[in-house]
Amino acid sequence: MPTRMRLVKGIAALLYLGPLIAGLCGFGWSMVFSFTAIFVVWLMVLRPEQWPSTPSEWLTAQAWLAALAQVLSQLLLVGVLFGIGRGLGGLADIGTVDLDPMLPLSVSFLAIPLCRMLWDAREAASQGYFLDDEAEAAHSETAPGVAATAIIPLLNLPDTAPDAEVTAAVADALDVPAADLRLNALTAALAHPNRSHEALRRALVLWATEPEIVAPGQVAESMAKAFDLANGNLDLLRLYVPRAVALIAAFPSRASDFPEPGRLRDVADNLPASDLPAHLQHDLSEGLRALARSVEAALGSRAASVLTDTRPAPKAAPRTA
Repeated sequence: MPTRMRLVKGIAALLYLGPLIAGLCGFGWSMVFSFTAIFVVWLMVLRPEQWPSTPSEWLTAQAWLAALAQVLSQLLLVGVLFGIGRGLGGLADIGTVDLDPMLPLSVSFLAIPLCRMLWDAREAASQGYFLDDEAEAAHSETAPGVAATAIIPLLNLPDTAPDAEVTAAVADALDVPAADLRLNALTAALAHPNRSHEALRRALVLWATEPEIVAPGQVAESMAKAFDLANGNLDLLRLYVPRAVALIAAFPSRASDFPEPGRLRDVADNLPASDLPAHLQHDLSEGLRALARSVEAALGSRAASVLTDTRPAPKAAPRTA
């Protein structure tokens, strides 16, 4: 996807090249409106988030004003490009060139199908990719809804689905820059007590506690989210605790992504009723307490490190002869 993004940005240069060529060749200003139409279509295809998405939205005055603003902005942009082309043509004393007016129009229009073949704005947004900050800001309000839609196939997996199938589906669904939003949506969906999804929970716990996810902080609070998914299920907690203990020892700088020590101790003291043997329940409680101590120590070390870094250096004593 990043490679496609770079290609789209390169091909988009064709869009701006058309008005420059037309101005350089001395065509009349009437061509500005034709180029404006092409620019507007390009926006509709590559930037659908900037336009109303339903017929009902198009019926509102606010939508028409927003669309008019888009058209006027493109008209201004084309006019500037056309003017720059005419200015360069005047400086070079090119004069009017005997050229088919369709050629510069075709150059700009060619950017539309080429960019569309490479870039689907809605698909890219669902994976957390945007052409620029403006497109990302336009999607920010709908991003949680997009994430919720993306996890529906995972929630539709049956409890009897093989672990390998569920693990592969989870890895595929969360292998996007917006993985934190999707994990949040899954955590919220699985918080309902009437949803078991044991295979999905197990796959999510394994995914969120992978060193490749935790070490770079790729997903904020991934360890805390994995604990939320495992809490209440002793089998999942027994899967989570040893992985968490190893990870906090290996990556103490990621302590803020782990559950709070007080919460870990509370769960250790109040394990749900289970047919798990008493000695295994005892081991699990001790593991949770050990994890709480490790997280606490890591957080304390981090706070001390920050305090040391921000403390002003002592002044040097004056030297005497």
